[in-house]
Amino acid sequence: MHLLSHLIHSMQAIQAAGWVGWLLFIGLYAACCLFFIPASVLTFGAGAVYGFWGGTLLVLVGNGLGSLLCLLVTRYLFRNAASRFFKRHRKWSAVVDAVQHDGWKIVLLTRLSPVMPFSLINYSLGLTRFSAWHFLAATEIGSVPAIAIYVYLGTLMGNLAKIRADLHHHGTWYWIAQGAGLLVAIGVTVYVTRIASKRLNQRMKKDG
Repeated sequence: MHLLSHLIHSMQAIQAAGWVGWLLFIGLYAACCLFFIPASVLTFGAGAVYGFWGGTLLVLVGNGLGSLLCLLVTRYLFRNAASRFFKRHRKWSAVVDAVQHDGWKIVLLTRLSPVMPFSLINYSLGLTRFSAWHFLAATEIGSVPAIAIYVYLGTLMGNLAKIRADLHHHGTWYWIAQGAGLLVAIGVTVYVTRIASKRLNQRMKKDG
């Protein structure tokens, strides 16, 4: 609970800054993508403080910006070094080849599947000729299920911080409904993830 309180307090400080806080959050999230830092804590915090819809929107913007920057860094700054690195790893070469052939479908599958590190995928796809805007669109659409789950968990965490008042106003059935909604969302996400992982592995084996 101490960690939860600290997280919410930090996010409330960002929220209190208004639109500057939005920009700060988006910048921090993008930096996490660039420097391979897990952004799950920020995703939870966004849900706890900004609620489900506001938190989801902020996370998607930060995620999209960070992913696009990774792609552009490879494409325009470190292409040669990145090419040498990824050619030494057959799995990443297969991803690049698959995107060259199937474009947005493979990008979408990589977002729905947890098979490979998110940031490395972003950097590797900078070696393709795939449109940056199409990459961004596929990234955002494919990231929605996982982000929505994390933000929703953060929303519940925020509610738990004021659980006594909420129990008084909403009652037990409110929390039962919240829990049931979460279980359904997790079940759907796991199902979609398994299908995406299977199809992505099949496509990579074909190219590998």
